[in-house]
Amino acid sequence: MVGGLITGKHEGVVYAGCTIKLFGTRLNTYVYVTDGLLVDTGPSRYNREYANFFRTQPVKQVVLTHFHEDHSGNAPWLEKQGIAVYVHPAAVNVCRKPARLPFYRFIFWGAREKFNPLPVGNTLKTKHKVLQVLEVPGHSPDHIALYDPAEGAIFTGDLFVTPKTRIVMRPENIPQIMQSLRVLLRYDFQTVYCGHAGVVDEGKKMIQMKLDYLENLRGEVLELYNRGLSIKVINKKLFPKTAPLTYLSGKEWASEHIIRSIIEDS
Repeated sequence: MVGGLITGKHEGVVYAGCTIKLFGTRLNTYVYVTDGLLVDTGPSRYNREYANFFRTQPVKQVVLTHFHEDHSGNAPWLEKQGIAVYVHPAAVNVCRKPARLPFYRFIFWGAREKFNPLPVGNTLKTKHKVLQVLEVPGHSPDHIALYDPAEGAIFTGDLFVTPKTRIVMRPENIPQIMQSLRVLLRYDFQTVYCGHAGVVDEGKKMIQMKLDYLENLRGEVLELYNRGLSIKVINKKLFPKTAPLTYLSGKEWASEHIIRSIIEDS
């Protein structure tokens, strides 16, 4: 443990994570350091704790899996230390402005001030490694994953999180997420370093499990929709319990968005 963060090491990758609890909702978030590359930066609500952790690590460059504030919150601080921060080209302009957050997200994660990232290319070179940058949209349009072929590992940001997705954010695109999972499965890996689930040892198996779950769910949703049921009724049938985060977020997070996306985005 460093500065209040949960820390550890797995096959040469150092990780640090924080846990946020609010109104019955518990969320973990993790950052990873591999060969001097920091993958994601954690939320600014824990800036002091993460800054203390970063000082213990030989961080030479930073890459964000996507622009959301729980992953980019400490990027401005790192940039002020003279460390280059890389993001998907589509997120460069987004990051150059302060994040405009709903109040509950500000309470959860803290603010995300503006910074000036660099567009990431197809690969990221560290001292001893070359990581492949994979475009895996769905959770957000700019989402990337980092594949380390030497270690058989993938840093997945928010693409995995759980094998059985029950709520998502309003803008998420379920068919895109499914296609992004298929992209990951083309690669030879076992370990997944997830932004919220932490280290997942049987990573490829779990990615396949999530894809299978979404494919089965898609079949159920479309069958019910073709029988004339509305999105609201289908949601109630498949997800009868409303998650606390749905109430807390004013429905920015909800199971209904899964149903809608399967029907409208397919």
